[in-house]
Order: sequence, then structure tokens, then C-alpha cells
Amino acid sequence: MSACFACVALDNSKLIAALPTLTRVGSISPELQRWTVEASLLVYASLLLLGGSLSERFGARRVLIFGLCGFGGASLLGAFTGFGFWLIVARACSGAATACVTPATLATLKHSFDERERPTAIAVWTASFSVGAALGPVLAGLLVDHGGLPAVLLANVPPIVLCAWASLRLVPADLPRRDQPLDFRGAGLCLGAAVGALFAILSGPSHGWLSPQVLSSSGFAFVCLLLARSWLERAPHPLLELSLFSAARFRQALLVIFISYFAFSGVSFVLAQYLQLARTKGALNSGLMSLPLTAAMLLGTLLAPRLIRHWRAERALSISLVSAVIGASLLAVASHGQNDLLLCAALVPFGAGSGSAFATATELVLGSVSEQRAAIAAATSESAFEFGGVLGIAVLSTLLGGASLPPALLAEFVPRAFATAAVAVLFAWSVAERLSRSTAARTTPNECSDP
Repeated sequence: MSACFACVALDNSKLIAALPTLTRVGSISPELQRWTVEASLLVYASLLLLGGSLSERFGARRVLIFGLCGFGGASLLGAFTGFGFWLIVARACSGAATACVTPATLATLKHSFDERERPTAIAVWTASFSVGAALGPVLAGLLVDHGGLPAVLLANVPPIVLCAWASLRLVPADLPRRDQPLDFRGAGLCLGAAVGALFAILSGPSHGWLSPQVLSSSGFAFVCLLLARSWLERAPHPLLELSLFSAARFRQALLVIFISYFAFSGVSFVLAQYLQLARTKGALNSGLMSLPLTAAMLLGTLLAPRLIRHWRAERALSISLVSAVIGASLLAVASHGQNDLLLCAALVPFGAGSGSAFATATELVLGSVSEQRAAIAAATSESAFEFGGVLGIAVLSTLLGGASLPPALLAEFVPRAFATAAVAVLFAWSVAERLSRSTAARTTPNECSDP
């Protein structure tokens, strides 16, 4: 399951690392660069709830294999279409396929491990994202120089084939499922709300946040959201049970995921732009300089179970976010002075804190639901990650002036982007701290009443 999730992370990180260099050498326009990355994210985030619902009804193993096959086919299509419209279509298909893969992997973990083992399993699963994210920039640097974007996409195929073969052999076919009809109306309304909201977010940097395109997309998303809520409250078998959000633990953990990944994804995107465009470093050198971020994230995710055992999960989440705030603040200082040593050092607390926070918050989400709702809870959690990531890239790239700033001026605007990420993580910490205090207040009377 971790290897499957690592393939998804590897695909995204390779593209983000490779495209600035392709833009600089003239192989791809800035607008095509943006939509090559965002087409996959748009479809992926929009279809995650549907992917989780499919896993519940048809079984996680079957949906996982289907998603991996689609992921491999979309990578092959993108590699042989060249730049342009069909490349964007291929990336959209890739996003649809991975929307089936991610919730199926996390649901399998929920079914396969008990409450004592699950934090470690989720930490390993989250750490696999760090491994994929770490390998992506370095692999992209090697592949761009020898084969361009087709080589970057074709590199997805061998690990996908291996993961599909291993899933057929190792994943049980009799995982719990719900024998209920699929909620097509709820899926369509949630899809409309997600597409409208994401399209507004993605269009904001280039068209302006108050442009007719953004306002109309936002309005469409709002109407779909209202209709979706009305339907889900009265549907006999809803796509998403709104009662899940009645639990403060579930609701606030999702908010922390959304905000903290807003910061992490935005920082990763800005860092690639800063190193390759403003500092004129190659894709390979840029990838090597970003290794402290992903290595620290890997360490943080692996340490998360120990933090959870030593403190409770809510307190561990708050402590993790303190580290991320310190790291993001140091990044703003380091980029202002263009100090490479301080920049690499600042990536360590930011990556470690972020990785630990992601694993801990995911455990809080999954620990709040039953096994039958694991897939949809996993999809909801991943939706929070992706919506936060897309918004983080959009907002922080806007602070950089989108694609309008020349590389010489780009470095002047990077510190404020990193400072914005620090403020976002600080807000996530305040949410985690409030959750920790409320949990402590509920458990203290019970502890005092014990004989």
C-alpha cells in the first residue's frame, strides 16, 4: 500500500521539479506548465470522494487494481502525445485513476491493523509519500536532461506494474464492503462543487481573484455545495454521511490537514521556482538541495507513532506544528538573504514537523470512524490534503506574481511567500492546540474518578 502511494507522490514531485527547467529552455510555455500540473490535481481532488465510495461498495482491492491500470495507461498516453491539449487530457486521466488508488490503500491499512498497530502503519504509509517526493526531483533532474517530459512520464510505468502485481498477490479480496447502491446524485453534486471551487482557485492567479471567470466558478461551486448538503441529509444511502463531521476530532483534524498541506505544497512549489528560475540552478541541483525537506519529512512521519504513544495524538499534533512554524519562518529569513546553508537547515524542522503532523492528523481522522467508513474517511482526508495543496500552490504563486515576474525579480517576492506559509501553519497550530485542550478537558474528569 505504501509503494502504491509512493508512486502517486513520485509522479507529482517529478513534474513539479521538471517543468520549471522545461519552461526556462523554451520547451513548454508557462501556461501549459501550470495546467500540466493542475489538470491532474483538479481531477484527483474532485473525484476522491467518489473513489472512496467505490472502494466501500466494490472492495478496496478491486478499485486499487483498476486505479493502478488507469494510472499506467495515462502515463503512457502522456508520454507519447507531446505537449498541448492531449498532454493535459492524459494528466486529467492520471488524476482520475489515482483518485481510486489513494483511498483504497488507506482503507486497506484501516482494515488490516488494529488500533495499537495502526499509528505505525499510517506513519509508514505517510513516509512513503516522503520517499516518492524525495526521489522525484532527483529523478526528474536526470530524466529531463536525457529524455525530456516523455521520459519523466514513462518512469511511472515500471513501479506501477510492480505495484499492481504485488496488490493482486498480497491484498485480501475479502475486505469489508458496504452492500449499498452508489449515490450518483450525491457524487455528481459533490463533483460539481469540487470542480467549481478548484477551477476558481486555479484561475485566480492568471485571471484575477475578482474576475468574472473566478466569481462564476465560485458561484457554481457554492450552489452545488448547497444542493449536495440538502441531498446528503435526506438520501437513503448518501455518498458522504454528514454525521461524520459532528465529531470535533474528525472535523478539526481535517482542518489541520487542509491548512498544513496548504503551506507544505506551496513551499515545495515556490522552492522549485526559486531555485531553478531565480537562482538558475538545474533541475538536478535543485532536487538535491530540496532533499533535506523530504528526508526530514520522512523522519517526522516515522517518529509520529512514538510521539503519539508518549503524548496523546492531539498533543503530538500540536508539538509537530510548532516545529513546522519555526522552519517556515527560517525559510523566509534564509530566502531573503539568499543563504543556501540556512535554507537547507530551515527545511529540516519544516519537513519534520509537517511529516509528523500529516501522519498524526490522518490517524485522528481514521480513528474517529468505523471500519465500514474507512474508505470514505480516507477519501475525505485526502481531499483535504489536495484542496489545501491546490490552494497553496495558487495563493503562493500569486504572491510570486504568477508567471509574470522575470527571474531576476522573483527572488524579491519569495520571502513573503514563505512568510505566508509560516502564518498558515501557525493558524493550523492554534486549531490543534484547541483540540488538544478540549480533549484533555474531557479526559481529566474520567482519570480523576478512577479508583
